Amino acid sequence: MCQVDGTVNDPIEFPPSSRTHGSYHWAFERLLAASLVPMTAAAFVTSGSSYPVLDGLLGLSLVMHSHIGFDSMIVDYLHKRKFPILSPITTWTLRTMTVGVLVGIYQFNTNDIGLTELIAKVWTA
Repeated sequence: MCQVDGTVNDPIEFPPSSRTHGSYHWAFERLLAASLVPMTAAAFVTSGSSYPVLDGLLGLSLVMHSHIGFDSMIVDYLHKRKFPILSPITTWTLRTMTVGVLVGIYQFNTNDIGLTELIAKVWTA
């Protein structure tokens, strides 16, 4: 009989299935990624004008897309069971950095030229 002693080679217990964390989560990630293309194109088309709603949506979408990608990387490669100290540290570092980037994007959109103007200037440079 196999005895579970808490080592790395023990079988993992699967979490209970959840539709909100399964297919809906996957669909949201794909919708978010697909929405970045027209938003970026709209930022280029509206060059020279200030669109604060588009700036906010684009900034929030880019940060959410990046956060989801980095979080998936941490979950896949720095599993909590194998890296009990490093995994929570990287997870909380990611969360802290995400909040910091959101604050920076907000400051850039409200006190500077905004993302739509930045994208237009980069593409026409």
